[in-house]
Amino acid sequence: MPEAKIDIREIEYGTEDYEQTLYLRHEVLRRPWGRSIAEDDLDHEANDLLIGAFAGEKLVGLGTLVWLEDDAAQARYMAIDEAYRQEGIGSRILETLENAAREAGKSKMILNAREKAIPFYEKHGYSLTGELKVPPFIPIPHAMMEKNL
Repeated sequence: MPEAKIDIREIEYGTEDYEQTLYLRHEVLRRPWGRSIAEDDLDHEANDLLIGAFAGEKLVGLGTLVWLEDDAAQARYMAIDEAYRQEGIGSRILETLENAAREAGKSKMILNAREKAIPFYEKHGYSLTGELKVPPFIPIPHAMMEKNL
């Protein structure tokens, strides 16, 4: 189990830290089912909030927040390095994203959770708002969830 202190901080789009997000997302979210993060259109992230968890200079966790037009924000790309799971890093990232959404005047968070992540989000107060579906581009069941802030 890693012993390093974990720092949670914002990641600026286009920086070396941002490049680490591409690697982490590829390894955790895409490679396991034979895809590449390079297939995702990430240009919008210049306007999103990216929160990273760092062990020293190494990115070990990530979550992004997309600012929606209405009273909601959307959490996306939650990914934790396998060696750092079960240490509360995902919870800290999610809390940081929720706090940022509240500070921006948003009253609701939405997300599209992978089936195996649903219990994590339920533990943090999210409720299912849709049925499990397999998106056309991702062979893993997902369900829409939301939480009032």
